Amino acid sequence: MVEQSLIDQKINASRQLVEKLRQIRASLLAAYWEWSSDAGRWIFYLVPTNEANEKNLVDQASGVLVDPPYRSIFSLSDVVVDKRQIERARAIGRYVRVPRDIGKRFDTTFTGGHYFEGVVVIYISPELAKQHSAA
Repeated sequence: MVEQSLIDQKINASRQLVEKLRQIRASLLAAYWEWSSDAGRWIFYLVPTNEANEKNLVDQASGVLVDPPYRSIFSLSDVVVDKRQIERARAIGRYVRVPRDIGKRFDTTFTGGHYFEGVVVIYISPELAKQHSAA
């Protein structure tokens, strides 16, 4: 029960974090939690719109994460800004049915040439949602 409560807290905080990043017009393509069996934990990925925007997104996210409630909810290893996730984010964007599937957990999913053990999508940019609806 306590573990589920902590997970719920992190999911809610990640939604709030994404909303803050959107308010400051951060270059955010997608945000999602992904289970990593290698790490043995969930990782919250913030994916920049392109490789050139990774540093900007790191700076913007860092500026928000130092404030309450984020600094008390997330550990240092929870949130990762990673340009290498762009293609995986695009695959997720093609998989989910926006907005119905946002926040829903998907397990053992293979899509767009990428395998996900578990993923909870928090945000898909309008660019990705548009690509999905055009497909």
